[in-house]
Amino acid sequence: MIQQHEYVPRNYSLQEDGTSAKGRSHDTVVNLLSSGQVHNARFTFEAIRPNLFRTTFSTKNHPLPPHPSAAKPEANFGNVSLSSTLSENRKRIGLGDVTAVVEWTDAPVVSLYLEGEKKPIHRDLNFRSYAVDSSGAAHYTAYKRDTLHVGLGEKAAPMNLSNRHFIISATDCFGYDVYRTDPMYKHIPLLINATPKGCVAIFSTSHSRGTWSVGSEVDGLWGHYKVYRQAHGGLEEYLIVGRTVKDVVKTYADLVGYPKLIPRWALGYISGGMKYSMLDEPRACDVLLEFAAKLKLHDIPCSAFQLSSGYTVAEEEPKTRNVFTWNRHRFPDPQAFTAAYHAAGIRIIANIKPYVLGNHPEYKKLSQANAFFSNPATDKTAVARLWSAGGGESGEGSHIDFTSSAGFQWWFNGVKALRAIGIDAMWNDNKYISRNIPGIIH
Repeated sequence: MIQQHEYVPRNYSLQEDGTSAKGRSHDTVVNLLSSGQVHNARFTFEAIRPNLFRTTFSTKNHPLPPHPSAAKPEANFGNVSLSSTLSENRKRIGLGDVTAVVEWTDAPVVSLYLEGEKKPIHRDLNFRSYAVDSSGAAHYTAYKRDTLHVGLGEKAAPMNLSNRHFIISATDCFGYDVYRTDPMYKHIPLLINATPKGCVAIFSTSHSRGTWSVGSEVDGLWGHYKVYRQAHGGLEEYLIVGRTVKDVVKTYADLVGYPKLIPRWALGYISGGMKYSMLDEPRACDVLLEFAAKLKLHDIPCSAFQLSSGYTVAEEEPKTRNVFTWNRHRFPDPQAFTAAYHAAGIRIIANIKPYVLGNHPEYKKLSQANAFFSNPATDKTAVARLWSAGGGESGEGSHIDFTSSAGFQWWFNGVKALRAIGIDAMWNDNKYISRNIPGIIH
């Protein structure tokens, strides 16, 4: 993602549109608009909680994420004392033991202070804070050397992300190098900076591919900085401050939501292995039943087994993995198989994939029902190369659009059918998130 088309909007003025006004002493919103430039930009800053702040940066050609990964919460300050002062090109907002300062003499600069501290725990980079960059945007902030940076989901070792560069993109990096591979599985653009004085996090709600340069760029003109670059659209970000990492993570969880409480059995030993469900001779079901018998023979407790997608591989060429289907040679009676495992005290977690290959028996029907993402250039079903069979093998197919009623309902019915057969939980593989569907393990 090397765009080399960066532009920093300037000449911002405070907008009086009902969300912020010059005469309100306790206003917690700043709404700015740049003018007279190639890219007129809108910048907003809003206090949401005593330690949670939301910023947006957008232009006509750089809209905010249409489907943000976190819904904007209602403002709630509880019993925390609140104050606000406004002077020319500067606004100060006090929220208990956190103070926010927004300045716009040039590009907008946000600074956050913890009570009793003279230096900010967070500060945007002067003159270059928010920039459009080709079809995307960038956010530059001051970099605190010799402090701890963690987050970004799952990244290569070591844990400290300081002085390193990362790609923010979801992949299926099977067999990765623990020290060198990037990107890895998760798309979580949350970066936490832990310092002796306190902690601060920056979280983007975009699903767009991006990069984080965590102090790894050095430029004498700008001093020490870190920068998040997003490939498409404008920025919606949340700033979270706290005395400890625990404080920050708690507020992050409040924002994005908590996982459902897992069943007690999920805390036990969960076995698995891709090879088992791929066997034709001897059949996969027979080998798996033999495996369950060996566990009992050797008195090895096992709470569940992860059934990889080999059970969905078509029996005839092309032998691809077709979600919500069963290979009846490997598993001639799926319900009898799950019942035998349940009798042994073992649950089944089945692998399912949120895409459909072109040779899937229901692909045509789903395409006609607009259940897939569409190609904006043609308004027809978008076709992509997708993992189809073995390592490095792919075929054409389409991703399910879970915002469509046809796509959601087909997926929901497929999960229900697996539950009726005796599957206890779903393993949503290949790292594309489906939301609000009961019984899904991501």
